[in-house]
Amino acid sequence: FKSLGKSENKPPEMTLERAVNLLTQDNEETLICAASFIQNQCFQSANAKKMVYYLRGIGKLLKLLDNDSEEVQRVTAGALRNVVYQSNENKMEVKDNEGSAVILQTLKSSRDIETRRQLTGVLWNLSSNDMLKNHLARNSISILTHSVLVPSSGISEGENPKDELLADADTFHNVTGCLRNLSSAGPDIRRAMRECDNLIDSLVYYIRGTVANYQTDDKSTENCACILHNLSYQIESELPQHYTQDFRESRQNLAPDPKALGCFAYRSAKITEHLERQRPLLEEKANPHGIEWLWSPITIRMYLSLVACSVRHYTQEAAVGALQNITAGNQEMTEAIAFTIVQRENGLQHIKKILEEGESDVKRTAISLIRNLSRYQELHPAIVNKVLPEVVAMLPSDDTDLPSEVTTSLCQILINLSQSDMKNVKAIVNQGGLWRIINISNTDNSYGPSRAAQAACVLLQVIWKHTDLHGALKRVSI
Repeated sequence: FKSLGKSENKPPEMTLERAVNLLTQDNEETLICAASFIQNQCFQSANAKKMVYYLRGIGKLLKLLDNDSEEVQRVTAGALRNVVYQSNENKMEVKDNEGSAVILQTLKSSRDIETRRQLTGVLWNLSSNDMLKNHLARNSISILTHSVLVPSSGISEGENPKDELLADADTFHNVTGCLRNLSSAGPDIRRAMRECDNLIDSLVYYIRGTVANYQTDDKSTENCACILHNLSYQIESELPQHYTQDFRESRQNLAPDPKALGCFAYRSAKITEHLERQRPLLEEKANPHGIEWLWSPITIRMYLSLVACSVRHYTQEAAVGALQNITAGNQEMTEAIAFTIVQRENGLQHIKKILEEGESDVKRTAISLIRNLSRYQELHPAIVNKVLPEVVAMLPSDDTDLPSEVTTSLCQILINLSQSDMKNVKAIVNQGGLWRIINISNTDNSYGPSRAAQAACVLLQVIWKHTDLHGALKRVSI
């Protein structure tokens, strides 16, 4: 008899084209084999991702997420994650196939940890495309919060044991990475995220846990801090009006009664004047909720702990940046935040550490924060005592290359300090600042004096207004 050759027993060779065609089959093993092949090929090659796009494979993969088999769902999610990674063309194809809704629905219903990891990985990859952020945010924020943030952050521990089984560090990391991208997209998304029940609460709860456990260099902590940084951007102008109204009313309740001066009118008036200089600090609310966390003293302490304990560059920058954002406005709440940071929390000691040891981007953010704080005369003694040497040392000398906007901020800090007290001017001069300021005032660009030079000129004018210092200033500048 005739023996069968090896070629007659060998199954057809798997190719991307064959794998994509097999995605419409009913056999579970065939589907798993095809999706796994696509997953592996797209992990190894950018060309494979292009082939899947041209073969119309993305729509077929999305349909498979609705398959009854948990394993088919798992492998399909992994394939999609690799297919869209660093491929904007494929990300847009997911959008055109209404894929985000399918992915979110599968995430909402699946209880398989690996499937959830892969699906949230797909969403994180999709969220890096600026054109998709608004589309993604429209449907995903609430689902991601309640399906992942709440169970994985630990905020609802003990309330729903079934949901606690869904807690997973990798899934949480993927979702916070996704929300970090979305939170940078604009005011509408920021508003939606601030208003989403338990979103901010979960982020704060998670960070406070890593601070308490000395794990502030955890990658998810960085993501959470960056989301809060973005959500605090332009908070004053975007805040619902009733919050500022409530704060104003509570501040009025704290104000001294002018009628209750008593018999010792002169002494009472002095006490009243002292009370007026002591700006009210933020109220210590035991259980803030939602957006209230963004300006809570608890959150301020949390940011300062991140500055003190974390060595991750982006975590530090996010924490300092959030403090900068919440001190950037002009209303009473902003003022109370500034006084809380400096007077109650002694925050300048941590900012001093950044100016001494931090990376350049974090230092720049810290200077913007100090500029905000320096608008309040009552805080000037603390600023001079804690960080003036570091501020003056950052002023560019002849061989220092510093961005013009940073130099401008440094000059604005010194302008604010110099306007309030001659002692502050003396301190600036004693730190060797005068020569640097004069050098900055002489810099220009092709269009004339730079913004930094203009700020330095204003600073010199403010310094010169202290006539009692003219003799000393002339001696220093000779």
